[in-house]
Amino acid sequence: MNINTKKRKKAKNEVVPEWMVTFADMMTLLLTFFVLILSFSTTDVERYKSIAQAMQSSFGVQDLNPLSIIPADNPPKNENIIEPIKPQPSTEAEDADVENQLESIGNRLETNFTDEIEKGVIIVERDEDHIIIRFPDESAFTSGSDYLEPAVVPVLQKVGKLISEYDMYTIVEGHTDDQPINTDRFRSNWDLSAARAVSVAHELTWLTDLEEKFLYVVGNADARPLVPNTNQANRIKNRRVEILLIEREENSERDVYQGIQQSPLLR
Repeated sequence: MNINTKKRKKAKNEVVPEWMVTFADMMTLLLTFFVLILSFSTTDVERYKSIAQAMQSSFGVQDLNPLSIIPADNPPKNENIIEPIKPQPSTEAEDADVENQLESIGNRLETNFTDEIEKGVIIVERDEDHIIIRFPDESAFTSGSDYLEPAVVPVLQKVGKLISEYDMYTIVEGHTDDQPINTDRFRSNWDLSAARAVSVAHELTWLTDLEEKFLYVVGNADARPLVPNTNQANRIKNRRVEILLIEREENSERDVYQGIQQSPLLR
C-alpha cells in the first residue's frame, strides 16, 4: 500500500518537457488559423471584424486591419463605399468648343474692332494657319509719307496689346504700288515700304508687352501686289501695311520665312 502511494506521488511530480509546451501552443495556433480560413467562405464583413477584434485582443496584435486581409473571392459589400470619380472622355462637341490661339485672337479682333472694320480702318482676314490685319494706305499714311495718321495710332496700340496676350510670330509688312519714288527721305519704294512697316512696329510695341524677339519687319515695295497695278483704284489697294500672325506653338521660325514668301497666296 505504501509502495503504490509513493509511485503515484512520484508520477505527479514528473516534469513535462519544454518542447511539449511550444508544440501545444503551435498546434493551438494552427487550429485557430485553419478554423479562421474555413470561416472566410461564409462570413460577412461585420462578422469578420468581430473575429479579428477577438484575435487582436487574444494575441496582443496592435495594428491589425481586418479589411486588409479579406480574400479576393469574398470581397466586402460596397453599398456604402464612395467610388472615385472617373474622368469622362471629352466629346467631339466639347473639343470643338475649345479654341486654339489663332481662332481666339481672330474672334476677338472681329469683335473688338467692329467699328474700325466697318469704317475700313482695318481689314481682318484669316485662314487655318494665319491671320492678316491690313491697314489700307488711305487710313494709315498720307501719300509718300511714313508718318502715321493720328487716328490710327490708338488702334495700333490696341492691336498690339491684344497680340501680346498670345504666343504669336508677328510679321509687319509694308507694301507700295508700282509708281517710283525718289525723294530726299526715300530713295525708292523699298525705303518707303520698310519705313512704314517700322512705324507700325513701333506703335505695336509701344506701351504693350509684345515680345520683340518674335517680331519681324519687312519692306516689300511693289513686289507683292494684291491686284495688278493697272489703274489708280488698284494702286490704292496695293498701298498698305499688313500684320501677319502665325502661331508659335504650331510653327517654327522657318515657317515664318515661308509665310513671308507665300503671303500673296493668302489673299
